[in-house]
Amino acid sequence: MIDPEVARLRRLRSSALRVRAIARSLGSTRFALNDPLFARGACSSWRIARVVSGRLKAHPYLHFQKRAGVASLLRNKVLAGFAAFCARSRRRALLMYESELQHLVRQLDDARALTWSTELSDTFGRSQVEIKSLMAALAHETKSPIEPPVRSESRVGDLAPRIAGDWPYLAF
Repeated sequence: MIDPEVARLRRLRSSALRVRAIARSLGSTRFALNDPLFARGACSSWRIARVVSGRLKAHPYLHFQKRAGVASLLRNKVLAGFAAFCARSRRRALLMYESELQHLVRQLDDARALTWSTELSDTFGRSQVEIKSLMAALAHETKSPIEPPVRSESRVGDLAPRIAGDWPYLAF
């Protein structure tokens, strides 16, 4: 790994830990107690943080093996407590959480696209699928206009309109 990749992975770990802290805090409020959406998000962000931490700990240089600091963990806890205090309803909590997940997904996309390791890229791909399905469930719950793009079954159908008619050179 090189320095920019290590910095990118550290930022991703920091974002994943922040999303996890916010999910746990919002999930423990009285209006969203034990909500499965917050639990799913906390688990998926914890998996991302664990994978990144394991990848960084496997690096041969001690400077790159740094763990998440106490100050960043404390900052995440304070930020999560403030988010739980500001969220007065379940819908508002879900909207706040959805914006945090969008930030995490952007960083996960960047990390996956720019990583050199194929197994790390595959792991990030599985996490992307999991988080995007969670975001679709959040968008359905909040009825927010941010919906994931609908994929068509054929990529050619996206690029050009279909042409009706018989093509003689295809008939054998």
